[in-house]
Amino acid sequence: MAVYFVDSSALVKRYISEVGSKWVLELFDFTQDNEIFIAAITAVEIIAAITRRARSGSISSADATLICNQFKSDLQTDYQIVEITE
Repeated sequence: MAVYFVDSSALVKRYISEVGSKWVLELFDFTQDNEIFIAAITAVEIIAAITRRARSGSISSADATLICNQFKSDLQTDYQIVEITE
């Protein structure tokens, strides 16, 4: 088991295939039993990134909706959410 802090630019690779997605997906292999921490603001940033990709046409609106719903579900179970302060 390892502990990772993942920012939004890395985490979006779990939901949208791009360079680095394979490595990020490996973090979530259940056999690894990794603990993933994200900042509270990451939730907003991921939804914004997915929406931006749909607006640009790189993913369909239907796919964006599915991805957002999957992320919201994962948010409840897959991440430890932390507040970032000074």
